[in-house]
Amino acid sequence: MLILLGILPIAASLYRLGDLAITDPSTIADPDVLRFFAAPSSIAMHVAFGSLFLILGAFQVSAGFRRAHRTLHKRMGYLAALSAVVFSLSGVWIVFTYAPHSLANPWIDVGRVFFGTAITAFILLGIWAAISKDLKAHRAWMIRGYALAASSGIQSYLIAIVTVINGAFDPEIADSMIWLGWVIGILAAERIIVGKRGDGLRPTTSSYRQ
Repeated sequence: MLILLGILPIAASLYRLGDLAITDPSTIADPDVLRFFAAPSSIAMHVAFGSLFLILGAFQVSAGFRRAHRTLHKRMGYLAALSAVVFSLSGVWIVFTYAPHSLANPWIDVGRVFFGTAITAFILLGIWAAISKDLKAHRAWMIRGYALAASSGIQSYLIAIVTVINGAFDPEIADSMIWLGWVIGILAAERIIVGKRGDGLRPTTSSYRQ
């Protein structure tokens, strides 16, 4: 289910990467499109590591996968954590290095910087909790980090739905859907964390002996 949530943003991002690879910048007149050609490597890192984190993270936060494959869970966790940090920080880097969209609301970039930084902070806190063998805190922080990253999927579907309903893309409504996606992601994470109390989250060292 979580992987399905990431299909739309991953597909859209891969399409953008392909467009950057095959399009001649000299043929583009729209500055809102041309701005991506100034530093395509940043977009490539953001897309590649973001897609990887959305896929790996879906398995990492699954209690069933964790119980059945504890050793694999730990090994995949290193790559998932690295992917999350590169994905989130490259997104923040893009905000500061790319020219803003002509119709963009400044608060959207504020949100991207805030939540992008939050993803990195949550992942690092999750790693520290794992090192401290506090599994309850480790899982909670990782769920928060993944939920914020997965908000891109929520945002994509919300924007697609309102665009179909309106019959045309509306930048102002899209900005609202982006913020709504972040809020839904945060609330979903906290709901999952509360629902998982006692579900193997008590601090223990047993799982580290695998």
